[in-house]
Amino acid sequence: MPKINCTRLIIGGLIAAVIMFVTDGFFHEKLVKTDWQAVYAALSAREPEPHGLGLMYFAIFELGRGMITLLLYSTLRAFYGAGPKTAVMAAVMGWAAFSLAGPAQFIPLGFISNPLWIKMAAFQLVTTIVATLAGAALYKDA
Repeated sequence: MPKINCTRLIIGGLIAAVIMFVTDGFFHEKLVKTDWQAVYAALSAREPEPHGLGLMYFAIFELGRGMITLLLYSTLRAFYGAGPKTAVMAAVMGWAAFSLAGPAQFIPLGFISNPLWIKMAAFQLVTTIVATLAGAALYKDA
């Protein structure tokens, strides 16, 4: 089994994380803002004010998401070979953990609605695949 190239893993993970961060920001601020407002209204909560610390938390989450997805890709290469097919497999695995299963736990608590969860999952499936393909294109084994 080839050794993982940590430098390329970090670079690819950073590229993927930046793409995920930017696309998620656009998605939540522009495309589903009214869905989030409905969630806040249902919870009798006020919408959080944007601030740098909040962005830092989102950036850390996306960094983890990008790095883990690229780690999946670098590991799967040994079994399925390098290329887009393996990158898409890694993206779908990362998407299932972060974007599909993760937020689902908040539905019964009322923190997220079913329609918002479905919209997020569909949007993030596409963006996770694109981000992983971009990061994987830079990855080479050690």
